[in-house]
Amino acid sequence: MSLRGGSTAVRGRRLLAGSCMGALVALSQPAMAQDNAPQAAQQANDESGIQDIVVTARYVSENVQDTPIAITAKNEAQLQAANVTNIGTLGAVVPNLFTMPGDSQSAGTPVIGLRAVTQGSTSSLAVPPALAIYTDDIYHATTAGSELDFTDIDHVEVNRGPQSTLSGNASIAGSIKLYTVNPKGDGSGYLEVVGGSRKKMGISGALDIGITDTLAIRASGNFQRQDGFGNRLDFSCMMDKLGTPQYKGGQVAGTVPIPYFQPDSANRNCIIGHLGGGTTAVGQVKLLWKPTDSVSLLLTARHREEDLEETPEVSLLYAPACATTSPVAGSPTLFGTASCITTTSAGAQASHRAAYLTYGISTGPWFVPPERNGGIYDTYATNCRPALNLSGGGFPAGYPTGYCYDQGKTAHHTLLSAKLNAALSDSINLTAIGGYTDYANEFTQNGEQSPLGLSVTHFLNRDEQWSGELRLDGKLFNDKLQWVLGGFWLKMEGSQNNMVSFINVYQLSVVKGTNKSKSAFFHLDYNITDAWRVSGGARYTDGENLILINNPQTGIVLTNPVAATTKRADWLISTDYKITEDIMVYASAASGSRPPGLTTIVSTPRQLQPTSDEDLISYEAGVKADLFDRRLRTNLTGFYIDYRKLSASATGVECRNEPGSVATWFSIAQTDPAAKGPDYCGKFPGTPDPITFSQNIGIPATIRGFEWDITALPVDGLRIDWSGGYNNYKAGVTTPRAPGYLWPGNLRQPRWNQHANISYDIETGFGTFTPRLDWNWQSRQTYETAPQAGPPRQKLIIEPYSLWNAQIAYKSPSRDWSAIFQVTNLANRWTHYQVMSGVINDQTRVGAPREFSLSVRRTF
Repeated sequence: MSLRGGSTAVRGRRLLAGSCMGALVALSQPAMAQDNAPQAAQQANDESGIQDIVVTARYVSENVQDTPIAITAKNEAQLQAANVTNIGTLGAVVPNLFTMPGDSQSAGTPVIGLRAVTQGSTSSLAVPPALAIYTDDIYHATTAGSELDFTDIDHVEVNRGPQSTLSGNASIAGSIKLYTVNPKGDGSGYLEVVGGSRKKMGISGALDIGITDTLAIRASGNFQRQDGFGNRLDFSCMMDKLGTPQYKGGQVAGTVPIPYFQPDSANRNCIIGHLGGGTTAVGQVKLLWKPTDSVSLLLTARHREEDLEETPEVSLLYAPACATTSPVAGSPTLFGTASCITTTSAGAQASHRAAYLTYGISTGPWFVPPERNGGIYDTYATNCRPALNLSGGGFPAGYPTGYCYDQGKTAHHTLLSAKLNAALSDSINLTAIGGYTDYANEFTQNGEQSPLGLSVTHFLNRDEQWSGELRLDGKLFNDKLQWVLGGFWLKMEGSQNNMVSFINVYQLSVVKGTNKSKSAFFHLDYNITDAWRVSGGARYTDGENLILINNPQTGIVLTNPVAATTKRADWLISTDYKITEDIMVYASAASGSRPPGLTTIVSTPRQLQPTSDEDLISYEAGVKADLFDRRLRTNLTGFYIDYRKLSASATGVECRNEPGSVATWFSIAQTDPAAKGPDYCGKFPGTPDPITFSQNIGIPATIRGFEWDITALPVDGLRIDWSGGYNNYKAGVTTPRAPGYLWPGNLRQPRWNQHANISYDIETGFGTFTPRLDWNWQSRQTYETAPQAGPPRQKLIIEPYSLWNAQIAYKSPSRDWSAIFQVTNLANRWTHYQVMSGVINDQTRVGAPREFSLSVRRTF
C-alpha cells in the first residue's frame, strides 16, 4: 500500500452575514435541516481523531501533514475559538509569527515579522512587502490594507520561510493565504448574532443555494460595531475636574487658557470621543458554475467598509519642554533651564515656544491622562492644531495652524476575481486566475498626544491592482512525477497624499507609484519510491517599481520617475521520506528575495535614497507525525537563514546646519543631547540642528531557530494544543554604531512566542458544553530608536507577558444551535505594544482590557 494516502476535505463551520437574508433563511430552514442531518452525523463520526486540513501551498491539494514545508493551517472554528479575527492578530497562534495591528501612522498595515524576517509597518507603496498575502489566490501587492479580515473563512495557511518559487519574490518571509468558503449548492448556511462589552453588537451569516444542477451561489456578510476602550478627553475640562486649572494656561500676560474642545464637555464627563472601536461591514458573493465534471468557473465579489475610531495610542511621558525667546542658542530663556535648552532640538524649541506664547504653557506631565482600570487607556489628543502664535520664529513658510481632522479612520476594499479549473486530459489540468482589487483609506496621527497638536499628520492612500495567473499541472511516468508550470502577471497603480507636520516640520507631498511584475515558474515532485520523494522548483521574476514624488516643502519634485528594477531567479529543492504512513521527515533549501524600494517620507532632499534589495538562502528540516491512532500530532521544525543581503534601516541624524548637497549620517538618536555637541552637529557652522535621518543599506545576517506545533486528544472530548517558536537574529555588521549593527540587548523581533489551549467536551442530555482556556505568551520586545548606537533604554523595553482568554461553547444535540460565551484578557492586564520615542514625548499602543461577549448561531 502506498504511504501517501489521500487527503480528507476541510471541515469547519460556515460563516454567514447579511441581515437582509434573514427572511429567506427562515423560509428555507425545514428542507435544509432535513438535508443536513446525514452530514452532521458524518462529522460527528470523524471527530474521533485529529482533523486534517487540505492546503494548496504547492499549487496542488494535499494534506497539510504530507506537505514538506513548515506550514500552519487553521480552520474557521479554530480561529474563532482563539479570538483571531484578522491578520493583525494571527501571530497569537502561529509559531515565530509576530503580528500587531497597524499603528495610527500606518492604519490598515499590520506589523509582521516571521522568523525575524520583518515586513515592518510602513504603508508606503514604494516599499515592497516581505510576506505575500492572498485572498482566494489573489495577491495583495502592498502592505497598506493588508490587515484582512476572516469573514466566511474556510481556512488560513501560513507558510513559514521563503516562498519565492511558489509565491513570488516578495515572499521572502513566507506567505499568508486566506481561503473563503466555496459554494456547494446544498441549501446550507447559518445566521449568527453577537453582543458584548462596550455596546458590542454584530450579525453575520451565509446562505448557499443551488440555482441549477450546474450553478450554485453563496452569499455571506458580517456587520460589527463596538465602542472603543480608550477615551479622548477634553484636557481643560479634565483640569477643572481634577482641581488643577492652572495647567490650562492663560496665567502669563498676553496668553489665554486652552479652551474646552466642546462647550458642554463637562456634561459628557469630559469625554469627546473614543479609541479602538468603530464599525465594519463585509459582504461577499461567490458564484460557482460546473457545466461538466472536468470544468468549473468560480466568480467572487467581495467588499469591505471600515469606519473606525483611531488606533488606541497613549502618552507615557513628556521630555522637558525648553525654548528660548529666539531661535539663537544661548539667548535668555523663555522657560526651562539653560542646560535643557542646549540639549533640546531647534524644532522642539520652536514648537514649545509657539505653545507658550499662545497659552503660557507647553507639554509636560499634566498631559499624561490619569490611569483607570489598572492602566493608561486615554488621551488628550484631538487631531487638531489650534491657532498658535508663531512670532517666536523657527518655522518653515506655510506652516499650518488652526486646523482639525476627523476623529476616525476610514477604508474600503473591493476584490473581484475569477478562477477557471479545467481538466484538459486525464493527466493535464489548467488553472487560470484573474483578479482586480481597489483599496483606499484615510487616517490621522496626533503624534504627541496633546491638545496642542504639535505633531499632527494626515494620510490618504489609494491603490488599484490587476493580476493574472495561468498554471498547468499534470503527472508523468505512471504518476511518479507531478509537475506544475505557470506564469504570473501584476500591475498595481497607487497614490499617497501625505500631510506631515510634526514639531517645526511641514510637508505636503504626493507620491505616485506603478508596480509591474511578471514571472514564470515550475515545480516538480518525483516519487522515487512510495515513501521517498524529491521536489524542486524555480521562478524567474522581472519587476519594476516606478515612483514619482512631489514634495515642494523639502524641494523634492521628481518629474521623471525613479525606478527600482528586479530581474531575479529563485530556486527550491527538498526531499521527504515517509517512515510510516503517519510519520514524515523532510529537509529543504530555498532562496528568497525582496525587490528594492524607495524612501518617500524624508525631511530634506539629501535623505532621498533607495532601500536595498534582499537576498537569502533558508535551510529547513522537520518531522510531521500523527501518533497513537491520530490522537497525538507532533510537528517539529528547525531552520537556519543565511541572509546574504538584508535591507537594514538604521536611524541616526542629519545636521541641517551642515553645508553642501550631501549630508553626513551620524549614528546617534536625535533625542541624545550629544547630537548637538562638537562630535556631531556642533562641528558645523551655525546653530546645531539635528534631525532624524534613516539610512538604508544591505548587510549580511544569520537567523537560527526552531518551532513546534503539538496537538493531543488524550481521551474523547479533551483537546490540548501547544505551539511556539524561537528565533535568534545575528547581524553580520560587527562595528558598533555602524548602519546595520545591533547593539546587544536590542531585538529585531521577539525571540519567543507561545500559544496553548485546553478544552473538554461535556456531553449532557441538553447538548454539549465545551469550556476552553487559551494562553498566549510573548517574550521581550525592544523599540530603541537607534539600536545600532547603544543598548535599549528601559522605557523602550516591553517585558515578557502572558494573556489569557476563556470561553464556554454550547452545541445543541442536533448541532443546529450553538453559542459561545467568551472572556478575553481574563486577568484584565494592561498591555502595550510598539513604544515610540520622540523629541516631545514617548507614546505607546495599548491593548483592550477585559471584554465579555456572547454569540448565538443557528446553522442549517
